[in-house]
Amino acid sequence: MNYTLIFFLAIAVLIVIYFGQIYLSKFKLIGETNPLQSDSPESIKTWQVYYFHSPHCGACKKTTPVVNDHHERHEQVTSIDISSDLETAQKFNIKATPTTVFLENNVVTNVELGSSSLQSINDFINKHEP
Repeated sequence: MNYTLIFFLAIAVLIVIYFGQIYLSKFKLIGETNPLQSDSPESIKTWQVYYFHSPHCGACKKTTPVVNDHHERHEQVTSIDISSDLETAQKFNIKATPTTVFLENNVVTNVELGSSSLQSINDFINKHEP
């Protein structure tokens, strides 16, 4: 029996399970209310975008400057560095960066993983801004 082959197959299965769990975790959040929502009516915004990033993430280095530009133009766009604000990332069940969470009327409507979320951010903002 070739134990090397069994070992590598076991490692491959564990890797698939790990990344599958990260991918599926995004669906857990959809439909949930905003974990950062306060009870005051004036704090409710019609739409929000939370972008979670890390300074050690290669894809984040490309995406974060664009998201920060959006933040300067739209107060509803928030960029969160998980290395300095891990508590907020845990409230949103963030397992990987970059992750973008889209909310409408304080309910999560979509979660995007990876740097491909830039187009989704642009589309979401254009949909809600006249």
